[in-house]
Amino acid sequence: MMKTFWLFLLGLVGLVSCAEKPLDPNKPVYVTVKTTMGDVTVVLYDDTPLHKENFIRLCQANAYEGLLFHRVIKEFVMQGGDPESIAHEPGVLYGDGYGGYTVPAEILPNHFNKRGALIDAKDIDAINPERASAGTQFCFVQGKVLNDEELAQKEARINEIRRNWLYYKLRKELSQQDPALAADSVALDSQVAIMLEDTLAAMGPYVIPADRRAIYKTIGGVPHLDGSVTIFGEVVEGFDVVEKVTLMKTDKNDRPLTDVIIKGTKVFQR
Repeated sequence: MMKTFWLFLLGLVGLVSCAEKPLDPNKPVYVTVKTTMGDVTVVLYDDTPLHKENFIRLCQANAYEGLLFHRVIKEFVMQGGDPESIAHEPGVLYGDGYGGYTVPAEILPNHFNKRGALIDAKDIDAINPERASAGTQFCFVQGKVLNDEELAQKEARINEIRRNWLYYKLRKELSQQDPALAADSVALDSQVAIMLEDTLAAMGPYVIPADRRAIYKTIGGVPHLDGSVTIFGEVVEGFDVVEKVTLMKTDKNDRPLTDVIIKGTKVFQR
């Protein structure tokens, strides 16, 4: 009995010594994502606390160990974090797993999808007009450098995305407010159309700000995602790994033919 008691105490000491050191709220938090293709280090933003805390919790729990970057698109994003991808089954389409929960959107006007942005993954607006983030999934933005003509096209796309999002958002809100109206799809759509045009007129068309435009023309990114995804950090080291991964050959589902596996994560402060 005494031997068992001492083993128990030693176990407790081991747990205490291995516990994570509390993070200093006054210092930036960094996370290194270690992969079979190299390491990528990000700094997390303080003004997206829900996503920051969620990502820290997952990384400290080593929840990403063994998962894949299951979706890689050149000049777009490198996406991972589907818990189901732990199986590494050849040819399987991953991306539906998200840990069984979502994180409320924290879409802020001061963040944009420049090269190296750390962003959420989420369902489409048609079924997720709240734009809540998939609990465990995340993406590194690669993007590309754009010229004025391409930026004008992206601006048009942003406005189209915003119009569609508002349609689904207003439709859901009206349906919840008035169940009788929700039962009459013609009347519902008619009222949504009026509200949609009034809302868009009040907002005015979206225009990419000049300072942001300059960054997209020199550093690059994915501007058409601006305003529609939560951006909660950015790459500070290892972007060459992102570039290398996005050049890999992929299948019809954008999954790399050679698995890119997350070996582990490290949360730290400097």
